[in-house]
Amino acid sequence: MRPNIMFVIESWPDPVLADAPRVRASSRPEILVDLARTDLDMIVWTRKVPNDWQQRLQGHQLPAEDLFLDGTLNDILSQLKRSAIRERYPAFMIEDVEQTAALAAAFAVSDRMVLRLTSEQQPEQPFGKAKLRAFCCYGSGQLHWKSGTFNGYDPTSSLSPFDLAFVPSWSGDRVRVSCEASPQAVYLALSVL
Repeated sequence: MRPNIMFVIESWPDPVLADAPRVRASSRPEILVDLARTDLDMIVWTRKVPNDWQQRLQGHQLPAEDLFLDGTLNDILSQLKRSAIRERYPAFMIEDVEQTAALAAAFAVSDRMVLRLTSEQQPEQPFGKAKLRAFCCYGSGQLHWKSGTFNGYDPTSSLSPFDLAFVPSWSGDRVRVSCEASPQAVYLALSVL
């Protein structure tokens, strides 16, 4: 019998070498427990999703306009059930957004949130003082963040499609997530207030 091992990647910048966010990532859902750690700036769940998600997105005409929802978790879940929204996005994506919103609300211990689905390139626009922010790229696009300053150079790091990134409130502005415009991608940006 093989032991159940959790593979984790951590970035711990040396303050002498770089000013960078502290990030921890794993493919196991247990990584989300680390959201309680105040020494981390971002948690990334590099989750395994069904193989057909990418194919189902490619076969779906994604909307050009953003979806912007604001309210309690129940308000947002109710709005996501409306047929006008369900026709715009693949069913698996709406279900995943619903589950991500519920998960973020539970970890933030708050049900007030702002949710945005977009395909536009833009820097993150936080809405007020968020207790927790969550991000995901659905499709062939990229979410990235500035991962430090090294000798005047500002490299960035990227999330793979379908990874979930969570940024707790104590990170302040250390982690600023942005996305690249892509007609084959929809980006989730969720702020729990």
